[in-house]
Amino acid sequence: MKKVLVLLFALLPFVGKAQEYSLGQYLEKVERENVSIRKAQNDTKQSTEDIKMARSEYLPNISANLGYRRDFNRSYMYINDDQEGMEGFPNKFPVNFKNTLNGAVMLEQSIYNAPALANQKIAKLANAYMKLSQEDQTNEVIKQGTLLFYQTLYAKESLAIFEENSALAQSQYQQFCEMFANGLVSEFAMKQSELYYQQTLPDIENARKTVGNLLRELRILANIAEDEPFEIKGEITLPDTISEANDEGAFSYNTLKMQQSLKQIDMAKQEIALSKAAFLPKVSLGLGYTLDAYDDRFRFKDRNGVGYGTINLSIPIFSGGFNLSKVRKSRLAYEKSKMEHIDLGNQLEKEYQNLLTDKNVALSQINANRKMVKLADEEIQASEERLRLGLVTNLELRETRISYIQAKLQLLNAALDYRTAVVNIKNLLK
Repeated sequence: MKKVLVLLFALLPFVGKAQEYSLGQYLEKVERENVSIRKAQNDTKQSTEDIKMARSEYLPNISANLGYRRDFNRSYMYINDDQEGMEGFPNKFPVNFKNTLNGAVMLEQSIYNAPALANQKIAKLANAYMKLSQEDQTNEVIKQGTLLFYQTLYAKESLAIFEENSALAQSQYQQFCEMFANGLVSEFAMKQSELYYQQTLPDIENARKTVGNLLRELRILANIAEDEPFEIKGEITLPDTISEANDEGAFSYNTLKMQQSLKQIDMAKQEIALSKAAFLPKVSLGLGYTLDAYDDRFRFKDRNGVGYGTINLSIPIFSGGFNLSKVRKSRLAYEKSKMEHIDLGNQLEKEYQNLLTDKNVALSQINANRKMVKLADEEIQASEERLRLGLVTNLELRETRISYIQAKLQLLNAALDYRTAVVNIKNLLK
């Protein structure tokens, strides 16, 4: 019993404790559980089955059937138009049996089928495209999760800054209370200081609400249940030097999106071959065996089996211009896919240059805001000293405090902009 109690007390600190996810742990969870990623995986598996379906058109098609017939009445063949037959011979003969069995086995094999060959190539290209699309979808979701994670860290660090602001305002209010008690400031100045402190509280509540909303979005993205304890850990780190702005080189055209576009061009080209295949003949081979058995008492002694083979040739002659228009349409689609590929490359390169600019601007803002935070921190320390000497007004102290908090928020915002640009650049170059 004592051992059980000891174990329970040892486990109590862990009961109800939220699991804290680092960025890497959270992204692993997203990659495993995200619904969009799993749907993309499902689409890739379906395209793999499409290859097998297209390949089956060139594999033998074997079928069999079996039937049974029961005749309830007799069917006769009459002699001499219902006249009397010769003496000793009947004038009618039964021509059916009460029980009939019939069965057949057939094999069909395509010898030459141009559309089937084209469909196989299209299915393989579509499968390769779906694999690239799945990888691209995974990267997009990972990017979304990374940005959302950073936004949540930004909201949490903003909340800490607002709490620091409130603590500073409260400390200044307490100092004014002490100074009022000593007769150094007026009651108005003390109440004004209290009002400035109360004005900091709504910012904290709004920041907490924002953090809660972002955590819910993180849950949804990673498919984490509402009743599962969940928290994140980490911070938005600042780059050390501005030299990091030049880490990336020229834009690479060998990205996933560009590869997907090339696969679309290949598929459009193969669609031309498929439309042309409608003008080509089809050749197929057929083998079969039929068996018919008849009897009145289920003995089926009378049997009739026939084996056969066929070669079928199908030649298209005229389709009303439909096939010719289909060829022209597929050629136009092929030309369009090539132009879209060029347009996509230009768009991605433009986006890459814009992201590099955003990253450089964010780095410049980080360096400037670092200096602002340092100066504001020195100013607020000096203001507190002047407050003790009665050399600063309440309004001046508030403005100094707000400048310090705004500088910290601007530095944090610049850090978020920098991380956002870095994430977008990495995703663009994949």
